[in-house]
Amino acid sequence: EGAAFRSLMNCFAIAISLGLQHGVPLEEFVEAFVFTRFEPNGPVKLNDRIKMSTSIIDYIFRELAVTYLDRYDLAQVKEEDLRMDSMKKDDMDPECSEEEADLDALARSSVLTEHLPIRRNSGKGNGHGNGHGHSVARQVEITRETLTLTEIKNAKDAKVKGYEGDPCPECKQFTMVRNGTCLKCVTCGATSGCS
Repeated sequence: EGAAFRSLMNCFAIAISLGLQHGVPLEEFVEAFVFTRFEPNGPVKLNDRIKMSTSIIDYIFRELAVTYLDRYDLAQVKEEDLRMDSMKKDDMDPECSEEEADLDALARSSVLTEHLPIRRNSGKGNGHGNGHGHSVARQVEITRETLTLTEIKNAKDAKVKGYEGDPCPECKQFTMVRNGTCLKCVTCGATSGCS
């Protein structure tokens, strides 16, 4: 890495710039370089839309595509998810009725319970064959609950209010909101380590 990598990246940037100046569409560069895989790769920090990248070149061209071509299909977080009004749907929106129908179906669904039998183990004590095991067969019940419509609406309301879902370190309430790069508790005013 170091100077050689920096020099190669500089030359690559100049080549892309010259290509754009001479009429090569940005779409062509995006299609050619997105999903390029090499090290370093992995999670991306400090970017609202792009959370993972397969290489530095992949990240650069994803960012260019999202910013200048409105190619939100290449971002892991969609543009509408970043807006504060993303929770509220327009009454005239045709997708709204489908979503409400799904929420109603979800609210009507019941708790699903499965009974899984456990094999009776006639093992010998400590597993080395030198004891008498007293194992008991039990039936295990696994319960999966679905969210009610009220719980879903409460979660949406909390997101609209800006709550992050983290507990306050002081009062333990889940009323932490973003305050710059830190979190601030709406209930008691404590912060997450910032002044």
